[in-house]
Amino acid sequence: MEDVYFAPSLFLNHGGGPYPVLGEKNNLEIAEALKDVSGYVDLSRLRAIVIVTAHREEDVVTISSAERHSLLYDYYNFPPESYTLKYNAPGDPILAARIHEAFKNAGIESRLDDQRGWDHGVFIPMMLINPKADISIIQISILENQNASQHYEIGRVLYQFRKEGVAIFGSGLSYHNMKEFRKVNPEIEKNIVNTDFDRFLNEVCTGDEESRKKIVFWEQEKGAYESHPLGEADHLMPLIVNAGAGGTGRGRKIFDSVFLGKFKISGFIWDS
Repeated sequence: MEDVYFAPSLFLNHGGGPYPVLGEKNNLEIAEALKDVSGYVDLSRLRAIVIVTAHREEDVVTISSAERHSLLYDYYNFPPESYTLKYNAPGDPILAARIHEAFKNAGIESRLDDQRGWDHGVFIPMMLINPKADISIIQISILENQNASQHYEIGRVLYQFRKEGVAIFGSGLSYHNMKEFRKVNPEIEKNIVNTDFDRFLNEVCTGDEESRKKIVFWEQEKGAYESHPLGEADHLMPLIVNAGAGGTGRGRKIFDSVFLGKFKISGFIWDS
């Protein structure tokens, strides 16, 4: 009998809307990194993938639970073809119910949702990671309160499912400041603005378990609110969940890029 695959916890930078799938030039490195995930994750041995998405914020943890989910094109003013993209991976209602029960046992309020479609934080990276769409997906929301400690605890609950071959993917961006994105001219920018905060993320995410817990105090770090403005840290929350699901091993940096010529972004995996 084949050993069960101990699946990883992995943070994905998912880029700008549908641009990684459309081949937009500023998202090419992100697109290539998503395609390269199969070099870090044995997709053939996964039972399922849980995707914690920055693009769904709820008052309680919300878990997709249908056999199939439609796609939610939750982006605006993109090319027409971006509204016809398809990703028909199955869901897993039984696994969703078990995750719901695990949260209940941990004292974390959650609910199942078999109606809402998967947002682009799910289907855009997965179109590049696994075009065959033959691995079951469970979408999990972040919390609208953006409480870092609670997101870390969500990850700790999800850790147990890694032992069953269920990967935990966080889908966000390690830097996400929409005001700065709108101002930037990637053709001329050469000045990286978030070196301090990116260094902090790298230190905690590649450190031991005790060091990693410091991620819940991210707001105290130099450059924190410049990287993720107060109340707008939705794209950081999935990384905090991934850190919580990291177990006792150290994480590894698997992606390093400069987005739009100005913003350092980093990706991490916990696979030990």
